[in-house]
Amino acid sequence: MHFETEEQQVEAIKKWWAENGKSIIAGVVLGLAILFGWRGWVDWQERQAEAASEQFAEARKAFDSAQPAVVHDKAALLRKEYARTPYAPLATLLEARIDARDGKLEQAAEALIWVRDHAREPILQEVARLRLARVRVAQQQPDAALAELEPLADNGAWTSLVAEIRGDALRARGDLAGARQAYDRALLSAGGRAPRYLKMKRADLGDPEG
Repeated sequence: MHFETEEQQVEAIKKWWAENGKSIIAGVVLGLAILFGWRGWVDWQERQAEAASEQFAEARKAFDSAQPAVVHDKAALLRKEYARTPYAPLATLLEARIDARDGKLEQAAEALIWVRDHAREPILQEVARLRLARVRVAQQQPDAALAELEPLADNGAWTSLVAEIRGDALRARGDLAGARQAYDRALLSAGGRAPRYLKMKRADLGDPEG
């Protein structure tokens, strides 16, 4: 658009502002609200993470100093108040270790199921599945153990562990041939790092008949 005089430019600007000024101001206000609202959200998230970290540090200290009641309390608090942080599943994994060690297998299973279903980090979900499978074997529930391992079958990071626990489950189910194959795969995957107890598990089954 061409303006012949400065007065025409001023009048055009006034007209444009009258037509668009309110929407521009509204947009700026909305943008600032979003910006400061986001900043407040980020600050809140950081405070949550810091508080959860402190609670987990106390849970870890209690675990290391054999204070199971404190670990249970901290894990319950983290699940209630900070479930969206990684510290809640981490503390719950500690709780499950205590319960499994003390022979409280059903409580351990419940804790591990919570981690499996609520952890946001895939690696924590996977660790929970592995440990839950071990608990299910100890509970004489080999089919449930195998079901927990199924989603991990194609995860190369866990090949040896998955194969070992699969061998345990198949052995508990009476499938000795399948257990041998699983242990062989675990040993092959572990290579020179295969633990002695895994070699003993395989040796206990002997060679296939015939």
